[in-house]
Amino acid sequence: MHRYRYISRLLAFALLVLQGLVLGANLFADEAEQRRVEISMSIFPRIVAVDNDFRNKLMEGNRAQLMFVYDKDARYAQKLAEQIKNDSDNIGGMAVETAVVNVADELSATSPPTAIFITEKLTDAKLQTVMEFANATQRLVFSPFLGDVERGVTVGISVTNRVKPFFNLPALRTSKVTINALLMKMSKRHE
Repeated sequence: MHRYRYISRLLAFALLVLQGLVLGANLFADEAEQRRVEISMSIFPRIVAVDNDFRNKLMEGNRAQLMFVYDKDARYAQKLAEQIKNDSDNIGGMAVETAVVNVADELSATSPPTAIFITEKLTDAKLQTVMEFANATQRLVFSPFLGDVERGVTVGISVTNRVKPFFNLPALRTSKVTINALLMKMSKRHE
């Protein structure tokens, strides 16, 4: 009977330790993901400006409209949109405005923005919806999330000992977005 209690307690303790490790790993993953978003917020406006067709994608009044697409967390998307608007008074000398749009909304019903920023990890189907809209309107899509460039997003970041833009070359060809050649040489590329 004592042996059964000992094994039972040992298993309970092991389960508790395992839960702690999983929780710790999730917290670390969330912190790393948050850091990628923070880094991306400073890079995104610069990437938008190196689209060779940037000036033709401006809104009325020569304003660069950045669309922040979310699935579940509207508040977070709004926070990021406000941060960009406060931190970037212009992109390539053009005034900045932001829009927050749910991926479930009819994207094609909205006028195409200058560029799109994905604010949370999307399912494959929802990411496909965004990419179809972007390709049809020849817009750049930026995602800070690890693995999204490989899943078809136009551009993200590569974080090693240096942070570099990370372009998906097939996605660029499909969307017909052309990027400054010098930046492309300095960037990481996915074939």
